[in-house]
Amino acid sequence: MYSSSESIANENFLVTNIQRFSVNDGPGIRTTVFLKGCPLRCAWCHNPECINPFNEIYHDTQKCVRCGACAESCPEGAITPPKKVTKNGNNAVSNNSCCSVPAPQAAAVDDVTFNPPVIDRDKCTMCMKCVDACKYGAITKAAAVMTLDEVLDDVVSDEMFYKTSGGGATISGGEPLFQPNTTLALLRAFKDKGISTALDTSGYASWKIIESLLEYVDLMLFDIKTLDDEKHIKWTGVSNTLIIENAKRLAKKGKPMRLRLPIIHDVNYWDLGHPRSVVDFARQLGGSVLGIDILPYHSLSESKNERLGRQYFFKGFPNLYKEDLQDYEEIIRNGGPWEVTIGGLIGVKRATA
Repeated sequence: MYSSSESIANENFLVTNIQRFSVNDGPGIRTTVFLKGCPLRCAWCHNPECINPFNEIYHDTQKCVRCGACAESCPEGAITPPKKVTKNGNNAVSNNSCCSVPAPQAAAVDDVTFNPPVIDRDKCTMCMKCVDACKYGAITKAAAVMTLDEVLDDVVSDEMFYKTSGGGATISGGEPLFQPNTTLALLRAFKDKGISTALDTSGYASWKIIESLLEYVDLMLFDIKTLDDEKHIKWTGVSNTLIIENAKRLAKKGKPMRLRLPIIHDVNYWDLGHPRSVVDFARQLGGSVLGIDILPYHSLSESKNERLGRQYFFKGFPNLYKEDLQDYEEIIRNGGPWEVTIGGLIGVKRATA
């Protein structure tokens, strides 16, 4: 058995976001808690800040004033100071004297600009001294260190909206099952307050972990990236065998679930065999499948990856919209009795049948 709520009540864990008034992560109005850490490496990941289980830094060059304080604070020499660049016709002469012109004035000096500091992520030890040194919010922590009580206070504050809309709290990530103790404690705490719960998961975890949480979960939001194992390994880094087995086990337990289908360029877009295979799979799961949510690719993670200093495979790929996925919707809607959405907007209703 995993740790109780009481045993981690005063422990700290990493939360990248607490999204209030969420309407795409389960029924009704919800608060979604995003935990850090995931065993998958989805090439398109919409929440890349949630992948690694340790804290990281965002570097937003749009907010940077090129003052150089971050470079001066770094004990590892991992940050190259801002570079002054003087334009001379089509040529440029640069040097490392970043502070010869005060940062706020730099933009006003004719033909002189400053390139932002560059962080060597391989040298960085995540000491966070640059975060403390930056007074302009250009370098920030990707996650907040929080306690169970702090998260619970945030979630409970919107309790009246849950009651009137059939909403509740959703735990997401990353992969919540990657932090089973924290997830279990949060779910128990929510249920103790009479708050309906949903768990947004890839299903990639041991059955022992999943089974230990079930009595505290009202609705599973179960991701299906692709049912083709070879593609799954290519695009996420892991096999889907365990995921499929866990979905079938949940169905045997009669646990209500919604299948969540991210539709991604090159992975499962322009492939109508994908929605057909999902229909076949959902039929195998039977009455446990309350709905199927089609989630179109969006490019918001492109800027997140840039701020995290990462390469992004899908850089420049366009967003997908509802009209792009009408064939998917029709195939899935005609395939069974389940509710179908594009985008996950379920509306006001109860989480269980």
